[in-house]
Amino acid sequence: MAEYQYLGAHRDTFLATPADDTFVRGCGIVAGSVAVIGVICAAVGAWPGAVALLSIAAVPVLLAVRRGLINRRNRAARIDLFEHGITVYRSGQRVAGFRWDSTEVRQQTIPFHDTVPVTYRLELSTPGSAETTIDEEGFARAREWARAIQSAITAIRLPAAAAAIDNGETVAFGTVTLSLDALTFRDQTYAWEDIQLIDARSGHIRIKVAGMWLSLAPVSTIPNFYVFNELAERLRLTPVG
Repeated sequence: MAEYQYLGAHRDTFLATPADDTFVRGCGIVAGSVAVIGVICAAVGAWPGAVALLSIAAVPVLLAVRRGLINRRNRAARIDLFEHGITVYRSGQRVAGFRWDSTEVRQQTIPFHDTVPVTYRLELSTPGSAETTIDEEGFARAREWARAIQSAITAIRLPAAAAAIDNGETVAFGTVTLSLDALTFRDQTYAWEDIQLIDARSGHIRIKVAGMWLSLAPVSTIPNFYVFNELAERLRLTPVG
């Protein structure tokens, strides 16, 4: 896949997150305890209670089996980082390849301070309908691969988007569009000189207009958020002309 998409030199590999058996052990303890009580009920002739308890005991057993299957499936998963893109592999699936210059990435939450915990979950998609979701539960060193992916895509996509706007075009980021004159969300247009601040700490894109905060689209719906954020700040701070 890397050769087919001309991804270039290999940079790094991120393997599957080590399986945590705590959940499986916990399910076993709960199931065993409930089953023992059920057996005691059966021994004293309380059959309705015994049947109910044994049925309840089956629930954590099924959950433990399901987690075990997920752990086994994820064991061979890996992300390979290349000069011009990445490949993502999961057991039983075809390798998915993504080039930086044609990939859109959506991130569920955006870190603004290193002290604030962030759950890393990225959705990758391309015009050719290839798509995948990667998160910290499936792949180790999430902070590293998330930053590497976002940085690479921003470095490649930002110049082209900036050039398009400079040429008078409108660039769309989901339901939000940017142009030299204004930011538009759905049917509302906000001139750059009227936008005092742009913020995304609440999980939504927000703009401050005339001293009031207005919520726009959720951050998770904005493709290539860091490209959007950089362009929006440049346009807000640089007077037209």
